[in-house]
Amino acid sequence: MRIKFYQRLLFAVLLTFATHHVSLAQVNSTKTISGTVKHETTGDALPGITISSMSTGKTVITDKEGKFKIPVSGNNPVLLVKSIGFKAQSVAVKGRDNLQISLQPETVSLNEVNITVGYGTQKKKEVTGAVGSVTADQLETHPMGDINTSLQGKIAGLQITSNSGEPGAGATVRIRGASSVNGSSQPLYIVDGVPINTDTYAGGLNDDGSTFSPLADINPADIESIDFLKDGTASIYGSRASNGVILITTKSGKNSKKPTLRFSSNASLAELTRTVGVLNAPQWRSAYIDAIFNSTGQMTTKPSVIDSLHPYYSKSIDWHEIMYRQALQQKYDVSVSGGSSDNSINYYLSAGYKNLNPIVKETDYEQATATAKVYYTFNKSISGSSSFNLSNTDYTRILTGLSGQSVVFQALSTMPVYNPYDPISGQLIPLFEGSKPNPLAIAQLAANRIKRFRMFGNQEFKVWIAKNLRFTTNLGFDYENSDLSNFTPTSLLPQGQLSSSYLQTTKASSFINENTLTYKLTLKNDHTFNFLLGQSYQKFNRDNLDLVGRGLPDAQLTNVGAASVLSTYVQNISQNALLSFFARANYDYKGKYLFSALIRRDGSSRFGADNRFGYFPAVSAGWRFSEESYFKKFQFLDEGKLRASFGITGNQSIGNYAGQGGYINNGSYLGQNAVILSGIPNPSLKWESTQHSNLGLELSFFKNRLTFVGDVYLKKTKDLLFDVTVPGTTGVTTVPGNFGSLQNKGFEATLTSVNIVAPFKWSSTFTFAYNRNKILSLPDGQDYRPNLFNMARVGQPVGVFYGLKKLGVYARDEDNVYKRDENTGVVIPYKQGSANGKVYKGGDMIWQDLNGDGIINDDDLQIIGDPNPDFTGGLFNEFSYKNFTFSFLFTYSFGADVFNELKRSLDSSPIDQNFSTDQLRRWKNQGDVTDIPRLVKTDPMLNYAVSDHFVEDASFIRLQNIALNYRLPKSLLSKVRISGASVGFSVSNLFTLGSYSGYDPEVSSSTNSLAGGVDRGAFPRTRSYNFSLNINL
Repeated sequence: MRIKFYQRLLFAVLLTFATHHVSLAQVNSTKTISGTVKHETTGDALPGITISSMSTGKTVITDKEGKFKIPVSGNNPVLLVKSIGFKAQSVAVKGRDNLQISLQPETVSLNEVNITVGYGTQKKKEVTGAVGSVTADQLETHPMGDINTSLQGKIAGLQITSNSGEPGAGATVRIRGASSVNGSSQPLYIVDGVPINTDTYAGGLNDDGSTFSPLADINPADIESIDFLKDGTASIYGSRASNGVILITTKSGKNSKKPTLRFSSNASLAELTRTVGVLNAPQWRSAYIDAIFNSTGQMTTKPSVIDSLHPYYSKSIDWHEIMYRQALQQKYDVSVSGGSSDNSINYYLSAGYKNLNPIVKETDYEQATATAKVYYTFNKSISGSSSFNLSNTDYTRILTGLSGQSVVFQALSTMPVYNPYDPISGQLIPLFEGSKPNPLAIAQLAANRIKRFRMFGNQEFKVWIAKNLRFTTNLGFDYENSDLSNFTPTSLLPQGQLSSSYLQTTKASSFINENTLTYKLTLKNDHTFNFLLGQSYQKFNRDNLDLVGRGLPDAQLTNVGAASVLSTYVQNISQNALLSFFARANYDYKGKYLFSALIRRDGSSRFGADNRFGYFPAVSAGWRFSEESYFKKFQFLDEGKLRASFGITGNQSIGNYAGQGGYINNGSYLGQNAVILSGIPNPSLKWESTQHSNLGLELSFFKNRLTFVGDVYLKKTKDLLFDVTVPGTTGVTTVPGNFGSLQNKGFEATLTSVNIVAPFKWSSTFTFAYNRNKILSLPDGQDYRPNLFNMARVGQPVGVFYGLKKLGVYARDEDNVYKRDENTGVVIPYKQGSANGKVYKGGDMIWQDLNGDGIINDDDLQIIGDPNPDFTGGLFNEFSYKNFTFSFLFTYSFGADVFNELKRSLDSSPIDQNFSTDQLRRWKNQGDVTDIPRLVKTDPMLNYAVSDHFVEDASFIRLQNIALNYRLPKSLLSKVRISGASVGFSVSNLFTLGSYSGYDPEVSSSTNSLAGGVDRGAFPRTRSYNFSLNINL
């Protein structure tokens, strides 16, 4: 028995030992498994996904095809799969050798998105001011557009009016209305922390009617996001923030390890969207005969009118077809981003080229851009970044506006009987009858060119002095060099006039140094404080040179140096500087109660010694009531925040030496230069200041599928910068001063919804803005009229139109009755200009006699229109299914007026030219009932004076963009080692619904608030059909 017991014991021990070793062998055995990671919704392979083995501690990353191999050990090994933008997932191997893993995208709540708020970022849920944001994805829906057109309709309260359809054209940008009368109402632009110059510049010395935007120097493909500060919290930028702040952040290689190469190619076919109605040859002959007969009482003897069989005048020429074309446009962008394995260095490099041939013949636009941005970490305490942007633009263009050399105006006003080519010799005809230039000859023989180079950048260093205490220093610069040239040969000028050439050279630069200290303090996990203390110094230099030469010996020698006479030589060199100190404190209690206070002290060299420095404070608060316990029961409510703010911002848009006065050269006297006073010093000159009050509400429902952001605001600007008229005995005509005030008040809202989720997804964004502008006071309460069309008046919006008001057209001579003597029955008619003026007759305009004196003159001028819209906004919809994405954007504007000076210039008939199709309805005979007065050469009765006859409704709804994109399958791309690719087709400016008879209702000849809404023959907007290809390697 004992032996059997020991035998059994020995057997049990051996069995246990063997089992233990088998287990150890199983535990210590390692094998390699493989797998593929794909997108759960699209099925696309996912490169760059991190795979970690919990048993071996090994980590690998999926390749371009989403594949991986990793060693595992143990009975039940588990893999951890994770990547930015996707939900982390634990995957049990369960004896499998090949895994198919699907990752679900992680939806980031809008409240977690970082917003740039000036000298830092905040999560959206922490922001207490009125802000807006646009991402790179939203900009990419406009592949051939510039920054201004790409932003239209996307931000509530942001109104952008393009000044023309030229490449790089300027735009009037308003955030919550115009905040100044005489100064600038453009917002401040910050690019990667550097304030850059965005003052629009004109097309040259001529009466050109065009402006260009420096924002065109930035390639939209390099932009990561654009944030907007719309209320008083913009006070962190002090004296330049009264019109809001736009902060542009360019792309970087942050969080990138493996290099990623991106290439995009865009081709576009651009065309004229609509034509302006002008008369054809038979219609024009009839109208011209009437104009001459009504003026002289005789028939015209002009051969081009009376001889329709003459070989030179026998055709009816459509000058739109002659001067405009379908233009092929191209744009190419390439970029590479990545970083080191330890993430100590990240980089983003890009280059871009575009050739945007405009739709007017003989024009060409080329631009090349380059960007570099590098982040580097020296150690745990010190890091830095370097960035720069380059652009070079070469634009061969034509003049616009209403001048004799404007191709846009001449294409409309040239008589339709004129042929651009000699019908016998086939040669181009430079001048028609009466020395009227041939529009095609202007485009071919005149030389107009803009050459522009720009470079700006930033060098930043960050030093962690202690835990949560950081010092940051920035050195930024902005440099631009522009040459605008024009040459007009003698062949385009009347006999006896000399050829001319002008050159306008501008060199501008700025340097900025900013130093900040930031400190974060958290107490008991409930109280969070963030402090900012900073200093800024920026200096500006500008050198303008204008040269005009006449009498060039040959049409091939077009530069000013070849001129026999230098008729103009003007050089202006100026400087100004800003010195600033600022501080901000933010407080957050449990993520529910938010408070912020800031102040900035700015000193500007532009102002007088008595008021050189200004203080710009702001306070704001927020209550996230959705975090309160008693709101938790409302499960449909994800986020609810009420916020309020008040702040004061400034405006220093005035001449560099306005406070100091100055002197200018004014010829010579007794062989010596004559220097005269150009401005009287005003030591009390100070900033415009704008008080912003804002109340906002943010709501999010149904797991963030429906969000609403609404704001009501009041902006009051006082101490308006004005050039006040003074007696001529002072030696000057005006003196700068602070007079007047105005206000803007309104409401804006953004509604975003996810209507349908995967696999078919439909999302929408609707923006709405309502603004009312009113002037509260002006110097001595007097009206201010800076031009023929607009004015400023107390109680009225800025820039209203001012002129005569029409009541109709006299059908007969006897209809003109001012008064009738009750006894004799003698009629006293209305007269033009004075008591001895001419009597209005049948066919003349009936004007409203405002003062009832029977005389129509300047005393009868009144407000006849308002260029400011009642409300604006946009509607964006995006649909996606598998690899397809379809989107469209409507923009709208209602309530604004436009003054059609282009039509007035055509129909006022000061010279021999064509007329608008309105003349088909013109008064011809006694008894005619119509709204168009008779046509008389030179318009002696001023029937075509500035009046509401030319004020038209500028309301419109525009299909701004429609786009279809297809993302190529990963399975197809993996065969050619491409990680991602897409093709797309889009149409920009497909159609516009509105009643305006000009090229486009969204037009303005100036960015000045007091000169808006006037159509002076701007370059027409285009419709473009775009094809795109995007490849990621």
